[in-house]
Amino acid sequence: MSLWSRFCLLLVLCLLTLLFFLSFSTYADTTSVVLHPPSHPVVSANGSTAVGAGHPLPHILLVSAFFPLSKSKHTMGEYEYWLERFLQPITTDIYFYTPPDMESLVRKCRGDRPITIDTTYPSPFAIPPLDGMRERYHEMHALDREQFRHSPELYAVWNAKEFFLDEAVQARSRAGKEYDYAFWNDAGSFRSPHKYVSWPDPQRVQEVWQQGSALTGVKPDELLFFPLTGMPHPRMRYWTQDHGPVDNEFSEGSFFGGSPRTIAWWRRTFYAYHDHYLALGLFVGKDQTVINALFLLFPSRIIGVWLGDPDAPAHVGLLPLVDEGPLGNCGSEWFYYQFWLAAPAEQAASRADWESNSRWQWGWWRQRQECRVTRVVAMQDLLRRRFGPDWNPPLHTVNTE
Repeated sequence: MSLWSRFCLLLVLCLLTLLFFLSFSTYADTTSVVLHPPSHPVVSANGSTAVGAGHPLPHILLVSAFFPLSKSKHTMGEYEYWLERFLQPITTDIYFYTPPDMESLVRKCRGDRPITIDTTYPSPFAIPPLDGMRERYHEMHALDREQFRHSPELYAVWNAKEFFLDEAVQARSRAGKEYDYAFWNDAGSFRSPHKYVSWPDPQRVQEVWQQGSALTGVKPDELLFFPLTGMPHPRMRYWTQDHGPVDNEFSEGSFFGGSPRTIAWWRRTFYAYHDHYLALGLFVGKDQTVINALFLLFPSRIIGVWLGDPDAPAHVGLLPLVDEGPLGNCGSEWFYYQFWLAAPAEQAASRADWESNSRWQWGWWRQRQECRVTRVVAMQDLLRRRFGPDWNPPLHTVNTE
């Protein structure tokens, strides 16, 4: 055997030994890497379930919409499949916006489960915040760096979410139904079969907001939740309000929410800045870029989850390019929040599904890849970690009342 062959063999053996050691050292104490595991509910003498004494489980509303685009890269069959994955298994109350000619499809996808279908608006351009803006949006299309894949219709769908969420909560309140939390959920966000039923899990939601309040010092009913996909570029440390929307991979717009009070604040704030930036001639077609700007202006009110957080305790021991993801085998990384907000039993069932599809068959390796539950993050803490401990939010002067 040549010297080079011996060297290569030794290198391979060393790498295998390192991976073997890491797999056992990481899982020797799983409690050190799974932060804030959901606790079991407390059942009172009268049979009601609570997170703790005096804390009944919150009532939750999911809000969504489906407005077909005149030109889309997806077929109606694909949309119907995704709608079924969302509407059929999940038992949480749902309020759904769609044009009149789509009502029967939505009802079919929901099956026998209750749902409120609102057909008031034939198009997102018909909602009050976007009424009369169709021409402006067509003009703005020229400013979009991704205009080859986006359309003015799609901008309107994206920018209608804040209105739809708040309006649905108000409509249910007028009908005598009050909710503690409401969340926008993209209609096409459940793209494959899953194990989620009572989702998001009320107890998990309660825990997340309690932890978020402890991190921020802000009352739970003043906190807004967003999943995160990354951090803004370091130069955003010097960003100010009138620099406009932030075109970085930062927020995810497919799911967000909070208390009715916070949802109402978010609606006012989002459209105030949408209109302000539009008046400055800036591009506001992609809702995430406006959301990113609001994160920088109002970080104390934002909590979230970030799968790729390199400093999270749950990330310890996992290696880039070796392990199946930043937190193990968690399915689609964009939709990690679905797993993260699920009940423990549904999380376990999801892990089993993902494990069965693992590309490796070694038992010890598959155990190493089990999807982990990471921590709640506070936006202000994340931004100071990114920009430096002396960073403070820029001055905001736009009237949001």
